[in-house]
Amino acid sequence: MKIKPDPNDKTPSANTLQIAEPAEVNRRIAAGDTFVVNVVTAWCPDCTERQKLHIVDFAQKMKSHGIDVLQVTVQLQRGCFRSAEHEQMTTLFGGHGYPRTVFINHGDVVDQNNVEIITEETLSELAVKFLQIRDESSGLHKEETTVL
Repeated sequence: MKIKPDPNDKTPSANTLQIAEPAEVNRRIAAGDTFVVNVVTAWCPDCTERQKLHIVDFAQKMKSHGIDVLQVTVQLQRGCFRSAEHEQMTTLFGGHGYPRTVFINHGDVVDQNNVEIITEETLSELAVKFLQIRDESSGLHKEETTVL
């Protein structure tokens, strides 16, 4: 099943994938926001080549449904975190395994075991899953969930 952008969305497509640091992720968690974090490394070909082909489209589709996608690069070299904050965030989200795509709903980490989701099809399926989680937590019944 493919997710389609919301046809009523007027959000410009540029900058839909937001490059962020752990401080921004932590701020948004504390604020109770709903968003996605894509945790990547600079040395991982699944991050830098394979997923890169499709992550902006995923971010655009999520943004059209009101959900931001933040991307955080936690390591430049294998095994060396950029900072203690990058390591703490990685641990919070389940540890190693990249790219890791995490759904935060109203400030709670609710879905974090999405590792190596890199193709257009698997990212689309993940978007559907995240939107269903959001809709179910909002009390919407299955038949009322976002039309994909």
